[in-house]
Amino acid sequence: MHHSFGFDLRALEVFVHIVDSGNMTAAAERLGMTQSSISQSLSNLEKNLNTRLLDRSVRPLEITRAGRFFYDRASQLLQEAKATSKAMQKGRFDKLRHVRIALVDSLATAVGKPLADAVKRHTEQWSMTTGLSHMHGEALLSRHVDIIISDDALMDYPELSRYRILREPFVLVLPREFGGDSRQLGTLLRQLDFVRYPAHSLIGQRIERHLRYRRVEPPHRLVMDNSYAVLSMVAAGLGWTITTPLCLFQSGIWLPQVRCASIPGGHFYRNLTLVTRRDELHELPRVIASDIRQILLQEFMPVMNEQLPWLGDNVEICDL
Repeated sequence: MHHSFGFDLRALEVFVHIVDSGNMTAAAERLGMTQSSISQSLSNLEKNLNTRLLDRSVRPLEITRAGRFFYDRASQLLQEAKATSKAMQKGRFDKLRHVRIALVDSLATAVGKPLADAVKRHTEQWSMTTGLSHMHGEALLSRHVDIIISDDALMDYPELSRYRILREPFVLVLPREFGGDSRQLGTLLRQLDFVRYPAHSLIGQRIERHLRYRRVEPPHRLVMDNSYAVLSMVAAGLGWTITTPLCLFQSGIWLPQVRCASIPGGHFYRNLTLVTRRDELHELPRVIASDIRQILLQEFMPVMNEQLPWLGDNVEICDL
C-alpha cells in the first residue's frame, strides 16, 4: 500500500470489483485472490483513508456515501491506468497526451491559428495561453507549461532546449502628423509624452533598460497593458512609443495611422525563442519552431518589407 496516497492501483481494483460484484467471494474469484486477502485489502484501504467505504453488517454489502464517492474516482483512475498500459504496450508514442504552450501576445495574434493547427496534429490535447509574459519562464521551470515562446530564452538553465524564432529591432513610433524633432529622445520627450508598456512585461522591461542606458527618464503618465492600447494612444496623437514590427503587425495599426523611424543612437533588438525541457516532447518543439518561421515568412515579412523597407536585414527569421 502506498501510504502517501492511502491506496495503490491494486487496492483500487479490489475495491471496485467488490462493489461491482456485490460480495467479496465473487471479487476474489475474478481477481484470483483468497477471500481473506480481499478482506484484508479492504480493511487496509479503509484504515489508510480513515473512512468506512462499505457496510459489511448487511448482505449484500452496501456502499457508504464516502464509498460511492471513492468508487467513482477509483473507476476513473483504473480506466486511465488501463489506457496508459495499453498505449505503452503498443509502443506508439508519436502523439503526445497533452502539451501546454505559453507565448507572447504579439506572436499569438500573428500565428495563433496556424500554430494551433500544428499542435493539433501531434497531440491529443493541448492548451495555449498568453499574457503575463514575465511569468512564462517560471511556468516552464515549474512544469506548469511544456513550451514557451518568449523574449526570455532562460540562458541560465543549460538543461533546456532552445529554438530561435525571430530577431527584430525596436523602432520609434510617432503620431502620423507629428512634425517635431525626433533625432534625440530627450528632445522628443519635451515635445510629446511617452506611452509605455507595463513594468512587469518583458518587452516593457527591455525598453526601460534601453531608456535608462540612454539616460532618458519619461514620466509615468501613459502606461498601457498591451500593444494595441499603446499604439492606439500614439495613433490618437497622445504620445510616442518604442515597440517592434511584430507588435505593430499584431495591433493592426500601421503607417496610415502612425509614423515609424529608427531609434536615435542605433538599433536594439528583441529575440523570440521557443524554449522547452530537453527531450520530453521529441521532435514537436522543432516542428512547431519550423512552422512558426514559415508562417512569419509568408504572412509577416511581406507586410514588413512593404511598410518598413528601411529596416532591411535588421529583421531576421532565424534558421533551424
